[in-house]
Amino acid sequence: MFKKVILYTNQLEDMKGFYEYQLGFRIVEEDDTSFTLSMGESQLVFQESDRAAIYHFALNIPGNQFTLAKSWTSERVTLNRQEGMDEVFYANFDADAFYFQDPAGNVIEFIARRSVDRMGNFTVDSILNISEVSITTPYVEEVGELIEDMDIPVRGSKGIEVKALNFLGSGHAFILLVAPKRIWYFSKQKSETHPLSIELTDGRRINITEEGRFQQEKAANPILDKMEKTNFSGVAYLAKKEPWAMAKGFADRANERPNAINTRFSIASGSKIFTAVVICQLVEEEKVSLDDQLSQLLPKTFPHFNVTIHQLLTHTSGIPDYFDEQVMDDFEDLWKQRPMYGMETASDFIPLFKDQPVMFEPGEKFHYNNAGYIALGLIIENVTGKEFVDAVEERVFVPAKMHNSGYFRLDRLPSHTAFGYIEEEGDWRTNQYAIPVRGGADGGAYVTANDMANFWNCLMDGTLLTENMREKMLQVQAVEKNRDYGYGLWIEKQGTGALNYHIMGYDPGVSFHSAFYPAEGNILTILSNRSEGACDLAKTIKELKIDKE
Repeated sequence: MFKKVILYTNQLEDMKGFYEYQLGFRIVEEDDTSFTLSMGESQLVFQESDRAAIYHFALNIPGNQFTLAKSWTSERVTLNRQEGMDEVFYANFDADAFYFQDPAGNVIEFIARRSVDRMGNFTVDSILNISEVSITTPYVEEVGELIEDMDIPVRGSKGIEVKALNFLGSGHAFILLVAPKRIWYFSKQKSETHPLSIELTDGRRINITEEGRFQQEKAANPILDKMEKTNFSGVAYLAKKEPWAMAKGFADRANERPNAINTRFSIASGSKIFTAVVICQLVEEEKVSLDDQLSQLLPKTFPHFNVTIHQLLTHTSGIPDYFDEQVMDDFEDLWKQRPMYGMETASDFIPLFKDQPVMFEPGEKFHYNNAGYIALGLIIENVTGKEFVDAVEERVFVPAKMHNSGYFRLDRLPSHTAFGYIEEEGDWRTNQYAIPVRGGADGGAYVTANDMANFWNCLMDGTLLTENMREKMLQVQAVEKNRDYGYGLWIEKQGTGALNYHIMGYDPGVSFHSAFYPAEGNILTILSNRSEGACDLAKTIKELKIDKE
């Protein structure tokens, strides 16, 4: 029944710390005045208020995990007690329960439904959904009748009782309707009238005003509507004066682990910009020149490719590509003859293109080229004496404070990382056999949305490149039809300047878009563990949250 519940608090930062760090819940949406927690199939929002507020709510958990859940919770908070007991069995609901409180004084109940089992240890991912939400109002009868008119029945045969605790709902989900000053079970807290909103799974919303009056309305959220219409799975993050973020879908579908705003996602070709930054750093250090030729830098490997670093950076080299995106459709087809688990380093890609004929004369035109960036990665390794991924870690991720980013192996993904998913005829599978086992110079890094914001800021503030080199990187260096390209990034013009600088990445089970808007310093990042969706959602958010500024 409960899709999203909005409660109010005047202790927003303390509450965020309690739920995210002390209990370990995942934040799936956040801005300056609110944060949203994943509660299984439901979401719980805490919205900033100028006054204190106390509520009661319950969360459904599997019945067979009651003891595990109680132990897990008691390690993190003190459980409430009543008459010397810290748990209770409700025979009428065939459920066990225990209670605790958060920093605002909200009375939280974990209610274990004995009819529901789930294997494994108890974690935050064991929570099924929001079970109960309290509405405290002096207008119990009036509010109760209006809720009943929404086809939400009152439990029992006596109807709405003004002086009793009323349960409206069915199964394992209820609205608790009560008058003020009733003492909540397992606490000393009295029920108080405060505003709240309940969004039901069918989209209807119940609003309770500060006075306890009932309002019903249809929820309006065009960004969420777009996410649901496209079955988006991932994170949208807008870094601006008032930051905003939202996560949707599952990072791990098999175990129903939801995406959170700090989840790591693969960004496919979006990570070409990291390669470009390291090359530009080496140019600044005079270890290479933009005019240096590949055949001179790596004569044993590429003796016949007389193309410059500049041409490799701008996709104008014409060297053969191991995967030509303008001709080939399915990236996964590459690994039918050469197993993807053998593609671990830049050198592993060399046999795929080194002996093939060039596509056109160097500098003749723009033609997106993955092999060109593999070659740049080999140059980085040759000049620095380090493996490519180590050079990027040292030169980009560390100074840019991208603490959660890396080139992770598909068979050794760290915690808080999303699996990529490929959909086939209504079913899905992971992309583990569809992309190289480890990313490299042409793509495949994993990042978080916040790390991408840190990257753009450090690129623009001089942390990663000098002003002169940064400006060169951001200049139009090549043109493909109506699209402009710099070094490792696309440029969208507006008048005589740039509207934004952006990067994109698409692989089986991966879609990514990230852009920096120089006029206001806004940063928009869309990370998805599906093969599509990032670009369309980026357009929607741009129209609603950037263009309207």
